[in-house]
Amino acid sequence: MRIDQIIIKLIILPILLVVHYAHASYLDQTTPNGQVRIHYSSTTPASCDAILLGVGTSMSISSYDKLSEELIKYGYVTVIMDHAPGNMVKTDPQKYATLANDVKTNLNSWLSGIGCNTVTHWLMGGHSAGGQAAQNAISNGLVQADAIFSIDPYNANNAGNVNLPAMYWGFDVTTCFVDKNAAAKAAYLHSQNLRAFYRVAKQYSWGPCGYSPKYFHCSFCDEHCPACTNCVSTPQSFFVDVANSVNKFITALFYGNWSKSALTISATTPLTLFVDSELP
Repeated sequence: MRIDQIIIKLIILPILLVVHYAHASYLDQTTPNGQVRIHYSSTTPASCDAILLGVGTSMSISSYDKLSEELIKYGYVTVIMDHAPGNMVKTDPQKYATLANDVKTNLNSWLSGIGCNTVTHWLMGGHSAGGQAAQNAISNGLVQADAIFSIDPYNANNAGNVNLPAMYWGFDVTTCFVDKNAAAKAAYLHSQNLRAFYRVAKQYSWGPCGYSPKYFHCSFCDEHCPACTNCVSTPQSFFVDVANSVNKFITALFYGNWSKSALTISATTPLTLFVDSELP
């Protein structure tokens, strides 16, 4: 290769890297009430819908980048919230609500000049303990949301009833000490409005950790959870399917017609969808 060709490649490569990161970006913010990572893309519209997700036990705002990157492809702003930084326990609904209200107050200014100027709808929820905190914060009126999106909320049997449209992802297998009947299934049954439950089928295979579930409670996290992993990276198709279902939910709820067919996705992940009066 000639010297001039090498020079051209060295000039072009940084430009390509800038373009790549300009398409999907995030910024981190710290408030007196916690930490947030705000994911957005160069195609995020001036008026957008925002998805706020509280982190699970022992997790941080950097634990959900893969899921967030798929969600923002649909034009949503995704905010990963840690309402108890440095504390493994994330179940406090008051702390969740306080940080969520911080986000509602400041998101437009944080994104000034780079993203969404006006939030049309607020979706709130979380993963595991963060999902439980969200369910209780909303049911107790500590924060106002337009809908709920949660991923396998922990111990939702003891969470309050919510009268908002809600969708959940969960599993047909108990993993990570999270009872399958007390997680997303229970949260779905505690929802008193339009509701959807995407239940991932039990599927085991041999891997580095032995005979383990392919999909499990910590599949939503980039590197799984401390002391809870199957030692195999979550398939990218899983994050794609979750994001697709969220887009279907938002579209049917706010911009189209609500029906099971409108919520059904063509998925690689083995799923059963329950809607409204259907019982898992």
